[in-house]
Amino acid sequence: MTDGKLIVIEGSDNVGRSLHCDLLAERLGAHGIATKRIGLARSKLMGDMIKSQGGDFHIMDTRTRSLIYATDLVDQSIHDIVPMLEAGFVVIADRYTLTPEIREAVRGGDVDWIKSLYSTVPKPDVTLILHAGPRRLLNRIMLSESIGKLRKFECGTDLYPGESITTSFLNYQRVLRKKFLESSEENDWLAIPTRDDLWAVHENIWNEVSAVLGEMLLEI
Repeated sequence: MTDGKLIVIEGSDNVGRSLHCDLLAERLGAHGIATKRIGLARSKLMGDMIKSQGGDFHIMDTRTRSLIYATDLVDQSIHDIVPMLEAGFVVIADRYTLTPEIREAVRGGDVDWIKSLYSTVPKPDVTLILHAGPRRLLNRIMLSESIGKLRKFECGTDLYPGESITTSFLNYQRVLRKKFLESSEENDWLAIPTRDDLWAVHENIWNEVSAVLGEMLLEI
């Protein structure tokens, strides 16, 4: 039995997850709630290795990648997530188990086996899916002048050989978005389009989270 809550915000790259995790943490802090941020590639055990090898992930097989990401998240579960939940924190996950599951599912991975790797991590109290059209995601990348930082794995170049990196990105993000929305429907998770106004998106997130936190929130 834990006193804290685990809030997961999922979605594709450049959809606005990190920004909305920041906004949520700030608003929770204003209500007197201590928060802890976690996410993919953030463990002390595996985080630096994943980030340093990220550019080569497209040449790894699906089982190797799955084991790497699972090790990363299980390590965070042991050293960060569970202790923080037991201490009454709200843990905010900038992606959790769904992203690695979907990334490998579209590459032919064994989804049931991948899910089994996460059998020991805490179940989220709230899962929210942020989504946007592939062209909108690409435009955000181009406006931020980060097109040169795109990694092959994150663009799905292994799935679309011979295509330009931008065409591959658009095709890959289209497939990922479909999978995220399917998961949203199957699990009754709220899917929020980030084409809407920033604060409208935040309010949707806040309404879902505050309904779960209830009396944990202090009046301000």
